[in-house]
Amino acid sequence: MKIAINLTREKVGGITSSNINLINYLYKLNYEFTGIELVSRMHMEGPALFRSFAPEIFDHHIISIHHLPLQNILKRSSSLQEVKKAYGEPIKIIRNILKESRPDAVLLSGTYYLPWLISIAAKKEKIPVVLWYSGVLTKETEHSPVKTRRMFLSLEKAIIKNASKIIFPSELCRKTVEELVIKKKVKNSCVIPNPMASIFTDPSVVDDSEDRTIAGIGRYSKIKNFDKFFQLELELQKRNWRHTASFVTNPDANLEHMPKSIKALPSMKPEELKKFYLKQGLIICPSNFETFGNVPMEAACLGIPVLVNETMGCAEILKKVGLENMVISFDDINKVADRVEQLCDQEILPKQLNALKKLLDTNFVSEQIRIVLNDTIHKNSH
Repeated sequence: MKIAINLTREKVGGITSSNINLINYLYKLNYEFTGIELVSRMHMEGPALFRSFAPEIFDHHIISIHHLPLQNILKRSSSLQEVKKAYGEPIKIIRNILKESRPDAVLLSGTYYLPWLISIAAKKEKIPVVLWYSGVLTKETEHSPVKTRRMFLSLEKAIIKNASKIIFPSELCRKTVEELVIKKKVKNSCVIPNPMASIFTDPSVVDDSEDRTIAGIGRYSKIKNFDKFFQLELELQKRNWRHTASFVTNPDANLEHMPKSIKALPSMKPEELKKFYLKQGLIICPSNFETFGNVPMEAACLGIPVLVNETMGCAEILKKVGLENMVISFDDINKVADRVEQLCDQEILPKQLNALKKLLDTNFVSEQIRIVLNDTIHKNSH
């Protein structure tokens, strides 16, 4: 069986780790791969992340589109058809790659313009596409100018239309796509949570977390809602609740509204992040919307309590394993502060921890995806 897959090489990105976990699993089962990577940079280092795979069963293609910047193309285009026309050359190259390698299916992660270009080529070559959702583009661009929003809505609809089967990481994600993007029920879809890298699910010796430590981790953006974390910190200070707080985020974040009592830390690689989680008493995730939410699930799999907004897909998993007290609405900051005081330094019971790790185990999740791929290939070969 041969699968074509879109690759990214962002070391800490959710798509990259999910892809590598899946490839590792299917690789052992003698699946072959065609990796297609579109890069918008003129210079890049070799793809060290994928070097461990034998070239005869992992065929990696890199297409540079640095001369076709998306923002410039969007500015001069009045329809998605014009955007598609501007990317005619890379689409043709992808078609040729698919023609030569003849994969049985194409697995696309994400709904941005690069997976969309691959989906166009796959459709033309009559190869079934399985779309693995990792963010709702329409939701992520809801604060952009009208023209940009309209274009990305058309793009997201087009990629859904090109897919034979869709994998959603949560019911929340499926419901949002049905209500916001296509305005009807999604056919041929299933819900499979994001897998957790084994670094976070392997048994760990829990460091004694320092006394009452809370942390937020993620990109500082509107949708991630970290201003609520800042409000929460001010409330906890007002209560004289003794603790320390930190925020791990992108180094270029504008943190002028962040209380001085919060310590800003730069983004970390998985090994560093694991050590950091193990020193925390509570991880706080106030996101307005996330299709899943890898950060709180990584921490929870290490036995660290979390508090997530009910507008995050991973809230479904926490409720499923009996950790509904770790889900709250962030609308009432007083209630959130009460819950923080309750949860900080609490233990996740072994029974709950085992249930959580089982649901998010990378092999368990990869097997479910493998079944979806095989089923899609089987249906499309008749």
